[in-house]
Amino acid sequence: MKLTGFCLAFAAVCIVLSCSFSSGQGENSPKSQKAAIDDSSNLIRWQVRTSGAYLLYDGNEDPYLYINIKSGENKNDKKRVPLNISLVLDRSGSMAGDKIEYAKKAAMFVVDQLNSNDILSIVNYDDKVEVTSPSQPVKNKEMLKAAIDQICDRGSTNLSGGTLQGYWQVAKTMKAGYVNRVLLLTDGLANVGITDPSELKKLVDNKYKENGIALSTFGLGADYNEDLLTLLAETGRANYYFIKQADQIPGIFANELKGLLSVVAQNAAVSVTLPDGMECEKVYGYPYELKNNKVEIKFNDIYANDEKAVLIKLKPVNRHKAAFSFNCNLSYTDAETFQEKNLAGNATINLTKEKEKVEKFRDPVVQEMIAVFTSAEKFDEILADVDRGDYKTAKRKADSTLKTIRVSKDKYKSEKLQKQELQLEEYTKNLDSVQNMKLEDVKLYQKSNKSANYEVKKLKKQ
Repeated sequence: MKLTGFCLAFAAVCIVLSCSFSSGQGENSPKSQKAAIDDSSNLIRWQVRTSGAYLLYDGNEDPYLYINIKSGENKNDKKRVPLNISLVLDRSGSMAGDKIEYAKKAAMFVVDQLNSNDILSIVNYDDKVEVTSPSQPVKNKEMLKAAIDQICDRGSTNLSGGTLQGYWQVAKTMKAGYVNRVLLLTDGLANVGITDPSELKKLVDNKYKENGIALSTFGLGADYNEDLLTLLAETGRANYYFIKQADQIPGIFANELKGLLSVVAQNAAVSVTLPDGMECEKVYGYPYELKNNKVEIKFNDIYANDEKAVLIKLKPVNRHKAAFSFNCNLSYTDAETFQEKNLAGNATINLTKEKEKVEKFRDPVVQEMIAVFTSAEKFDEILADVDRGDYKTAKRKADSTLKTIRVSKDKYKSEKLQKQELQLEEYTKNLDSVQNMKLEDVKLYQKSNKSANYEVKKLKKQ
């Protein structure tokens, strides 16, 4: 497998910010607000929508704000953004055999795809942490691959130590305009060094905030903690991958590298200033921070042909206003010019006493995404029930969730909800047999379904 053709270059970015509410609005509809900055590349489109144009003064329904960013494929023949990455490989005893061999093949594959403008470090860890190759430009590929070939399995799993060393390697060679990332592969539980998930999360969060270094995690086999690796990847503003079998390692590393080699925007972030009388209840899709009534979501890198989305659930605490206006801002660094971009727009929700208006001007796109994100959240709960061995509760929740999905799927003619329906149907159908599976098979089955649900929440193409 090769990444030939993935050294994409970058052109200036087009942003289309649309705050229209519903495709079915008539002459009595509220005024739509649109702002656009156009460029011939038409590479990125940004869209902000509310769940509806109207909200009842005396109602109980909470509104939503949906933000979607899509990028196209840049086919111009220009230099790509250089990489500064650290490969952090688990070499604990459980990696013996095919696991360590395929991990080394994946590392060598990464080396082959990089050039002398890229910076690479290779770290291995068991109960001890070793630097196979310190952070440096990729010039002597044969020497790097020979060093990788010397890695062998042994010892316990000092996941925190290996991760920290990866961060340190990337930080010491940071340069403006580079994509900075740690790639962490493990097949086991953290049992040496920092092992508390909350402390590991804090470590990753601090490293991102301090230096902007992202973290992607790769979990191999049945015995690692998938909830922890997902949490670390979310906090590290990058990607989580489940690898069922060792021979899948090179291909999944190729998927990660494909994205890294096609970055079109860096340091991407959205902020939403909430109006007086409106609070943020929760955000689906990505981690967020709430500061001074401003919701901030950091996406980090945006790849070619990428899609990122968040759904903000709002809570009105004052329904005696005429309208709520939301000031929204997208900021990013143009990956070609390195210029900082800030693009603003706003969306409005009007208050009314007429229920007919509320129904007439609902936004079907946002209503569909509400169903997608809330169904994915319910599936997470069902998966957690099965982890605890509470199959009765899991089945009850699954049946209820399926009924809700089917209603929304038919109403919005949604392919996304149809995929969710099929996945949850299959999972529910197999619950009886899961109870009789071997422990390792149950772990793999859970990891596979959690990974699929993670991809739903990230709007990844399946």
